[in-house]
Amino acid sequence: MLHRIPALARTTVCVAVGALVLGACGTAGAEKRQALPEQADSAVRAAEAAAKEAADGKRLGGTLNLLGVLSGAQLKAYLGSFKPFEDATGIKIRYEATRDVNAVLQTRIAGGNPPDLVSNPSAGQMRGLAVASKLISLDEFVDLDRVRDDFPAGLVDLGSVDGHLYGLFYNSAANNLVWYDPKTYEGPKPPATLADLNSYARRLAADGKTPYCVGLGSGAASGWPGASWIEQLVLTQAGPEAFDKWVQGKLSWTSPEVKRAFEAFGAVVTDPAMVAGGPTAALTTSFDKSPQGLVSDKPACYLHVQADFLGNLLASSVPGVEPVADIDFFPFPAAATNSDPAVVTSGEMLGAFKDTPQTRAFMRYVASPAFGAMVAGTGQWISANRKTDVASYTTPLSRKSAQLYASAKLVRYTAQNSMPLALNQAFLKAVLGYVKNADSLDQQLARLDQLRETAYVS
Repeated sequence: MLHRIPALARTTVCVAVGALVLGACGTAGAEKRQALPEQADSAVRAAEAAAKEAADGKRLGGTLNLLGVLSGAQLKAYLGSFKPFEDATGIKIRYEATRDVNAVLQTRIAGGNPPDLVSNPSAGQMRGLAVASKLISLDEFVDLDRVRDDFPAGLVDLGSVDGHLYGLFYNSAANNLVWYDPKTYEGPKPPATLADLNSYARRLAADGKTPYCVGLGSGAASGWPGASWIEQLVLTQAGPEAFDKWVQGKLSWTSPEVKRAFEAFGAVVTDPAMVAGGPTAALTTSFDKSPQGLVSDKPACYLHVQADFLGNLLASSVPGVEPVADIDFFPFPAAATNSDPAVVTSGEMLGAFKDTPQTRAFMRYVASPAFGAMVAGTGQWISANRKTDVASYTTPLSRKSAQLYASAKLVRYTAQNSMPLALNQAFLKAVLGYVKNADSLDQQLARLDQLRETAYVS
């Protein structure tokens, strides 16, 4: 019997934009029971000072129109992080929310009426806009040397085209952490390698215990948790060069590197002994309900692979669950001993369509560590700026994931949201098709390769 579970049914889950998933989910599920955290006065003052500096000490006034996908508590937190900028500069942020940022952007651009700014979870679309010269270069807006020092190289590269910077990440999330209940988990903490984790899982299965809970359901975006796991395996097992080529369409889906990642994922999710309820349950269970087995009186599983929002979600939604004591994580293990774990992230990239003094001040503010502290203080996300003070985070699990992100030597943005939209959608469908019929893997990968031939045409 599950304990403390009914509140999970009220959890607000990640924003799905077509087949794009904003993986930077926070603790929005607690919005009815818990107010957003108050930002520390010192952090607000520092952010106001950074905003004044970004505007060259001028009170510029005016309005910036910002298109994005957020709503509810996350939107309230998001806009709150810009309040010091508004107060210091007199510039008002007018947010336009949409569930289909891709379609709205294309329509607005075609009509000659783009927004001033966009906050987009699809880095693939942002790169396409930069290649098409729709976004403006930020090279003269921000200190590029400081950006390269403060943000992970993988994220800077993703926001750049032909050596010019076009996008800065607002927030980030550490994906594919391995979650467990410290009261029931008896494996290595952390496993030295992926092989060590797999050995522990197989020992559990041999003892009649089911190692993993998995939920692939997410409405129109079903399959994204599996796609996230697979992209982690590509990065971990094949390395960053292969990962980058795959994302760019230069490595085939039928390549040994990609097929091996699918098979490693399938070794868990298509095996009834390895996943609670077998592959049918994985297909029919939503991603936000799948971790319930970790906190049951009689555990249904002992491991769960999910992004950094999971721990705070359980702690804020399930009475009695305490961060660290009842739910904790370790990073997805490296492939080899003495290697550093690779971190796959998700989040929103900010880009600009119009070069104005207001836009320049805004992007400078976004690039500052003081703004990063405001993002951290929302309790919703990790700041994309790695120089953000860890003390700015509101929970021990957030601080732990922020430390992992800040110290990681290898960081890449989620592959599914870096690819063209059509390929992203096909990737998610292939994950579901493979889990439903493990013998279909070659067919699934061949279909993805066929689509790859046309998806990257600019």
